[in-house]
Amino acid sequence: MSKKPRVLIVEDDPAVRRSLLLLLKGRQFDAIAFPTLAQAWADAAANPPACLVADYQLTDGDGISLLKHLREGGWTGPAILISAFGSGDVSSRAVAVGFSTIFDKPLREHALVDAVRHLAGDPP
Repeated sequence: MSKKPRVLIVEDDPAVRRSLLLLLKGRQFDAIAFPTLAQAWADAAANPPACLVADYQLTDGDGISLLKHLREGGWTGPAILISAFGSGDVSSRAVAVGFSTIFDKPLREHALVDAVRHLAGDPP
């Protein structure tokens, strides 16, 4: 039996975090969600995800610094950034650190699921 792709979600808004978690779990991904960078770093170090889905603006930092920290620690997986601040500067910084996909809020659910499937693989 093959293992479900693990998706790490980092979103500080409780309603959005729960929605993303339910969406990806409902599509058979092994998804886990955290509101803070510290929790996400600790989890990713113990259980490297197949894919990262991170909000840009977080209570204790931002998704770009999260991915930068993960990359410095050796994680090379694909990453998706979600942002309500769709500026060229944010996009440029996100791509430079390694985000392969950037979605503006409000998010179209099917677009996120399709991107995670493409980047992390289809769940069994």
